[in-house]
Amino acid sequence: MALSLFVLLACDPSQWDKPRTRRVVLMYAMAYNDLSPAISEDIKELCEGDIPGARSTDVLLVYARHTANYGDYKTPSAPVLYKAYRDNKGNVRRDTLTVYPDTDVSASPEVLNKVLTDVQTKFPARSYGVVFSSHATGWIPSCYQYNKSDEDEIIWASAPRMQYPLTKSLGEEFPANSGTGIEIRDLADVIPMKLDFCLMDACLMGGVEVAYELKDKCDYLVCSPTEILSNGFIYTTMAGHLFAAGDADLRAVCEDVYNYYEAQSGIYRSCTITLVDCSKLELLAGVCADIIATHRQQLESTDRKTIQAYFYNRLHWYYDLRSVMRKIGADEAQMARLESALADCILYFGATEKFFDLKLQDVCGLSMYFPYPDNQELNDFYKPYAWNIATGLIQ
Repeated sequence: MALSLFVLLACDPSQWDKPRTRRVVLMYAMAYNDLSPAISEDIKELCEGDIPGARSTDVLLVYARHTANYGDYKTPSAPVLYKAYRDNKGNVRRDTLTVYPDTDVSASPEVLNKVLTDVQTKFPARSYGVVFSSHATGWIPSCYQYNKSDEDEIIWASAPRMQYPLTKSLGEEFPANSGTGIEIRDLADVIPMKLDFCLMDACLMGGVEVAYELKDKCDYLVCSPTEILSNGFIYTTMAGHLFAAGDADLRAVCEDVYNYYEAQSGIYRSCTITLVDCSKLELLAGVCADIIATHRQQLESTDRKTIQAYFYNRLHWYYDLRSVMRKIGADEAQMARLESALADCILYFGATEKFFDLKLQDVCGLSMYFPYPDNQELNDFYKPYAWNIATGLIQ
């Protein structure tokens, strides 16, 4: 009888198309830059954590391109995709799956699409998650250069300028400003599968523009509206959270990040971390569209220096979404609807008291652009964003 049942199940066509793999998590590390040592350490910590075993139905993959030596951008370096797992004795193994050409630019939409397509082909799965790690500057054009005339509008911190630790400034490969980088509007198009979650261990990716652009390709987004120190997320415990039974424990990922940086001292006590339910972003867009339409005149008259910023330096395009809506004149009823919409889509937000010397006093966890009327180049680039189309911010 047992044999007959086995034969019946084996011959059941309804079982044939179901992937054997439960969850695939890919760490996509664009580290051909000054972050190469820090990201190498992150990968080591990830692989030494609670990763799947050889016979597990879960799969951990790492794609990485590093410099041969720190600061060496002349020696060819080939990107590698490998599977990390523990063998029967508990030892960490890394099986190389693909060595890509050393001419491949990891921080490009074409290469990202190629790697993700390879992953999907090699490991059909019921669930996918991606961890991106590199430099980034949110929604703005890759390698965008600020105008010197913009400096009058910069919110400089009250404290004297100091030498800050290295941050993770999606994707940049050095030499700097060499045209590398993945535009956020391209990102959703080159992801071939639906992602259960996406972790952005990269600076300034906690913008509503980024989340809204990814909402149809990604269920949950973990990101930071400020920059991120080069140590990045907490990788020692990450695998256990991402491969948890049932859904990935993304809240625990965020709590680990916040608790680590909150326990630091001085300028190293600097962190913001946000967990976004992307399925709830359309409601937020509707509320913001109403506020913007009602108070459009105030967009030009509001003093941006009164709005909570997420930047401490010249990257002055990231303001707190709730602070923007309040400062342009949202009334009490509109603010109540906004708070409700934010509560629905932001499942977790943690922030230290300051980021370096920038005080984080009026922060909701998502940044947004507050338009510069005279910056036609940036405004024109912003117009096709799905968030802008939904809210009518720039017409």
